[in-house]
Amino acid sequence: MQKKLSIILSVLIIFGVILSACTSTPPAPTTSDAPSAPEAPAAPASEQPASEPVSEAPAAAQDVTLKVYLLDYTPDTIAWLNSEINPAFEAAHPGVKVEITEGSWSGWDTTFSGFFAAGEGPDIINLGSEMNTLYGESLADMEAYLGESAWPDIKNFGPALENAKFEGKIRGLPIFTAPRYVFCRTDLMEASGWSTGTPKNFDEWKTFATQATTIDEATNSLTQQALVPVDAGSMADWQWWLLVFYSLGGELYKADGSPNFDSPEALATTEFIYDLRQAIYGPAVNAVGSLPTGQGSVIDKDDASGKDNGAVCLAHSGWAAPAFDRPIWENISIDPFFGDPVNFPNSKPVVLAFNDWLAVADYSKNKELAAEWLKVAFSKEANHKWNETMGLIPSRNDAQFGYVTDSPQLQREAELAAQYGVGFAGIKEAAKLSTIMQDALGKLITDELTPADVVEKIQSEYITALK
Repeated sequence: MQKKLSIILSVLIIFGVILSACTSTPPAPTTSDAPSAPEAPAAPASEQPASEPVSEAPAAAQDVTLKVYLLDYTPDTIAWLNSEINPAFEAAHPGVKVEITEGSWSGWDTTFSGFFAAGEGPDIINLGSEMNTLYGESLADMEAYLGESAWPDIKNFGPALENAKFEGKIRGLPIFTAPRYVFCRTDLMEASGWSTGTPKNFDEWKTFATQATTIDEATNSLTQQALVPVDAGSMADWQWWLLVFYSLGGELYKADGSPNFDSPEALATTEFIYDLRQAIYGPAVNAVGSLPTGQGSVIDKDDASGKDNGAVCLAHSGWAAPAFDRPIWENISIDPFFGDPVNFPNSKPVVLAFNDWLAVADYSKNKELAAEWLKVAFSKEANHKWNETMGLIPSRNDAQFGYVTDSPQLQREAELAAQYGVGFAGIKEAAKLSTIMQDALGKLITDELTPADVVEKIQSEYITALK
């Protein structure tokens, strides 16, 4: 009997050594911020009794890393996700770990294109408003996981949800609503002799631009700028162009889907941007210097010197406005951009609404887990908290409480967004269009191209880009 036991033990030991060599775990790859994100670490095989044949562990028992790539956050956002949302999700899903990568909007097109070209990368990706059209075919249809029959909470999302769809199907969830408003310093307006509030048409804006802009003759540079639209220096940003264009009732595409930059609205928009820039900076051959860089918002005061940072009005989102606890808000109004109803009867007040969102990549092998994480991170309370860390309006209607209703500024912004919001979405080949437009508008303000040349150039190059 003892001899038989010795033989059996010897066989088991040899078999165990062979089994150990067959099931060793490969080293986990290191993480990287490069456009092609690394694969998730390989999961170790489950240990099996030596007397049984080795089989691959079932997927549910494997360790999984759910990867989330974020661009819209503050340090408070990340701290909250890591201390509350991720631990709660991981506790409910044993064996699953959430890994957040903090990216940047700089070079987003290269980064995202790298993920989709490689067919691997983060499961959940932070996209911009216009990117549902750009990347829609590379995003997962999440209706089975996030549609109303699967998740009744989806009905609480407002119009921002349309930005998170492609071909009518949900591809993810919107984080916030961040429209572009016109913020104006009423005290500086009155000091400039302007007493009728935010300009309501193109002629008023051009008159106001001349009246409320001041120049230091000694340095030939601005000390006060009537309007800073997105980019203080150029005043020719493509998103500012779109805001003005939509306020005239302009449509980016014709009925047949072709670009509409050869329209009267497009030409009028370009002429207005040129005239407004000239009213503030003067002719390109003798343009004045831009405002000196200050601390904080351009419509706030510098804490160290107590001097104004220089802008009277700002056409931008709440990101560029002063923090809500700043005393300067006693003298700031918030309005839409009113268009030019005198010359364009279809004009309408507009706030160009940005609804950045989290999308699930179609290459993801963890679509259901991704949906479950989104449900946790986009609950009523979580969507409220996420936006509180950034001072923005939650995309969920039922999450617009607390700091939103307690803040006169956010309450005003939310009302304007609901009444005048126009989505920044559905733009075909958005990255190419922005490059085309920025190039043409840059030549406009240096007088290399006339307004008519600019719209002709954009129309022609955009048609080619869409082919």
